[in-house]
Amino acid sequence: MNLRLSTEEQTILDALSVESGMSKNDVMRQALMEKALRDGQHNRVEQSLDWALDRYGDVLRRLGEA
Repeated sequence: MNLRLSTEEQTILDALSVESGMSKNDVMRQALMEKALRDGQHNRVEQSLDWALDRYGDVLRRLGEA
């Protein structure tokens, strides 16, 4: 797979690689996994909030009006 980066993105990747002591490939792999974990966490939080609003939405509205 080829990854096309802008000059700025390449500079950032180079710096991250040097700072971390990791190869550019490893930096990109780590970034990919961190993104996947963040998105998964975001989805779980969103699902939990949807559940709470379905279950307690009426009570929360009444508390807000009090």
